[in-house]
Amino acid sequence: LQRADGNPFFLEEIMRTLIDRGKVHSENGHWKATSQIETITIPDTIQGVIMARIDRLDEELKQVLKTASVIGRAFLYRLLREVTETVRDLDRDLDALTATELIRQKQKVPELEYIFKHALVQESTYESILLKKRHELHDKVASAIETLFSDRLDEFSSVLAYHYAKAESWEKAQEYLFKAGDQAGKIAADAEVLTHYQQALETYTKVFGDKWDPIQRGMLERKMGEAFYRKGE
Repeated sequence: LQRADGNPFFLEEIMRTLIDRGKVHSENGHWKATSQIETITIPDTIQGVIMARIDRLDEELKQVLKTASVIGRAFLYRLLREVTETVRDLDRDLDALTATELIRQKQKVPELEYIFKHALVQESTYESILLKKRHELHDKVASAIETLFSDRLDEFSSVLAYHYAKAESWEKAQEYLFKAGDQAGKIAADAEVLTHYQQALETYTKVFGDKWDPIQRGMLERKMGEAFYRKGE
């Protein structure tokens, strides 16, 4: 209770940690503490509790979870499968991760999609990935999107701009930033897509700064403004 300080998600994660480590067990329909409860050390932050749980996963499950975190809070099954082509049994791994309640199934139609149970789980997992590896994974995700959705890339312009910016593939990032900017009206209709566009634009701006053609930058910022305006912001 001291650690969770009224945060129900933090409290839930602490309880899962106690169960996972055998400090608490079920007996005749009731939960009981074991003698091991005396040795428990609870991290000070919710991120610490989440990472402690993730660290106890086997290596393949960790890699699947990390790859999924690069795709985003929600991730399509077939996109994850494309990016994790070397994984032996993705279905089994996703079932195991669902059982731990780190992720859950979001929908089955129009196609199978999963989502991290909480944004903090996705963020903590993502932050645990080394920067060089993050770049590689973002590049892989972007390439996979181009392959899987080649007939409807316009819909994914903002997402591709975001992933290529995070991969530091600047030529591709700029190409998709402009394509997404040309669809300012469509971007405004989807808050998540708008967020991707904004993050890609911020990343690109941060790197190029004064070296970026101010007219190009101004054009994109105007389109961004139009998207917010259509959204009523």
